[in-house]
Amino acid sequence: MRAIAPLGRRLRYLLLKETGAVTVEGVLWVPIYGVFFALLVDVSLMFNGQSQARRIIQDVNRLASTGYLGDMDEPALIEQAAEDRATASLSHLSSAAEVETTIVDNVVSIVATIPGSDLQATGILSIFSDIQIVVSASHLVES
Repeated sequence: MRAIAPLGRRLRYLLLKETGAVTVEGVLWVPIYGVFFALLVDVSLMFNGQSQARRIIQDVNRLASTGYLGDMDEPALIEQAAEDRATASLSHLSSAAEVETTIVDNVVSIVATIPGSDLQATGILSIFSDIQIVVSASHLVES
């Protein structure tokens, strides 16, 4: 009977103490924080990619509107040169970037479309896989 008494006290002690509650709570919350952090990283990288793409499109548009890419007497050549330069500049963000350039009424407009999935780091959450990031810029042609 003496051997059972310490066992009963030890069992009661284990049932009443709450030191393991933190461990259980941590096991429950850590995956949620991990998914939240992955979401934060993906959204941040998508905004960063959009910002970089906007800067590239504005620079190429400025080059086209100032005549650096060719003579304005041949707008089709300038449109092609601007598309080629923008596609090459956007290649570090996405190999599937689509660029469209138009020159109408002395306004050079460039529209770039980048798949959101190319800008993600983790890709854990599939809610951003179908997003298309569209960036555009327009400049008046300088004569």
